[in-house]
Amino acid sequence: MQQGHFTTRILKIAVCAFAILSISANNSAWATSSKDELDNQAAQQLQQPNPTGSQRVSRVILGSESPVQPQIEFQRRAVIPQVNSKNSSKKLSIIANSQATEIVAKTDVTTIVPAPVPIPVTLNRYEKLLTNKAQRYIDKNWNETTGLIDSVQGYTHATMWDIASGIGALLALEALNVSDPHVTDIRLAKLLTTLYNLPLYDGKLPNRQYNTVTGKPSGRYSDTPSNGNGWSALDLGRLYIWLAIIAQKKPHLAADVDNIKLKWQLNAAVHRKTLYGTKLTSKKEYFRQEGRLGYLQYAATGYQMMNLDVANAFNCDRLKEINIEGMSVKTDVRNLPFLTLDPFLLYTIEVGSEASCWNQLSTLFELHNFKYKTNQKLTAYAEDSLSKSPWFLYNNIYYQGQAWHSVSHSGKPIADSQTFSNKAAFAMSVIFQNEYSEKLATQVITNSARHSEIPTGLYHNGKTNTAYNINTNSLILVSLWYKTRGRIAIWQD
Repeated sequence: MQQGHFTTRILKIAVCAFAILSISANNSAWATSSKDELDNQAAQQLQQPNPTGSQRVSRVILGSESPVQPQIEFQRRAVIPQVNSKNSSKKLSIIANSQATEIVAKTDVTTIVPAPVPIPVTLNRYEKLLTNKAQRYIDKNWNETTGLIDSVQGYTHATMWDIASGIGALLALEALNVSDPHVTDIRLAKLLTTLYNLPLYDGKLPNRQYNTVTGKPSGRYSDTPSNGNGWSALDLGRLYIWLAIIAQKKPHLAADVDNIKLKWQLNAAVHRKTLYGTKLTSKKEYFRQEGRLGYLQYAATGYQMMNLDVANAFNCDRLKEINIEGMSVKTDVRNLPFLTLDPFLLYTIEVGSEASCWNQLSTLFELHNFKYKTNQKLTAYAEDSLSKSPWFLYNNIYYQGQAWHSVSHSGKPIADSQTFSNKAAFAMSVIFQNEYSEKLATQVITNSARHSEIPTGLYHNGKTNTAYNINTNSLILVSLWYKTRGRIAIWQD
């Protein structure tokens, strides 16, 4: 049996286009601002009217024409990359510092338990400023025709993962008292209608990506009877989590969510009690296991919320422990074992922080803290869009024998990669409370000070990554929502 293949997201944006988007914003963000400078910037920007604020629902509703956007090309979610068939049957062993040990096989099915009553927390002026910046991204990139939000500024396409981020952002804006509940309801109702009417791949499940203006499939084979080239089981799992949250927070929209569940063949992405994605090529359609440590369990939680049996997705018998900086870290022994902060952060903020054989967020946080104490440089290793080739990266904590290793969607090493993810750093700063987490939050605020929307992060050389995108702005909004709830996960009411 062939090894499973991992879902990836690759952003391929023309250099000239991002040059236009980035010229005014590509400052060296390692240059620190004084507290007085940050105070003045916060006060001035909070007093300024939001040019794309909540008084409008979209560019179209205002009746104003959007500025001409440069043409941007990129391919999203290249699910199930090619694997060398000669090596596919060989056992993959990961050894670091000659200290690798098998983890005892174990099935750990997540049980979601009720949480205590949240204790409200008030945001400070800097956090309110971040909220306003993220709101600008949402308002500027929301499409009235479909209710979908552009995944990257200037690129009118989105995956199911991106759409889930959009849902989280809309609900967070309301919860933070920035968006009127009526506006949120209009936007969510439009989005749910679009999801219900999506042309489905092979009549079963949503294609890998869609045009955010038309709601039609985009990417390879999008104009064929197949309606695209397959689905991403991981992306769908993230979407299912947020559909469940919509039904919970907005009971009057629960029927719309149920209609989507009835129309889509949710069980088509479940095989052997784990997640399977599809990829259509010129030769054949592939149907293969999808997801690695962290990503698999996070996405599978969404399937559980849809009442599907994915118990084997929580097995920990394909993991090993390796040594990084003297700490024991779990890794996946299968091919393309991308290991980033993202799924662990998303799970904690959206679902909860129950102990399990796979969840290692505390260890990864302490590992970043140790790295900072060693070299006095803040880092946050996550997946992110890039403003330059190869347009998307997995900034791995560990990947195929090497710690702190940045690679493209295909696993190719990246030089001068991003080493500080604003979304991951800020999410860590609201989950954990210590001196290091405060430094992370301050760095994100400093990185964003001269930008209208929250940028993606910092490259190794200190330059700003200006691939403004929904996932960055959404996670920071949802992190702030999580904080105001007294750090109780969004799902837990």
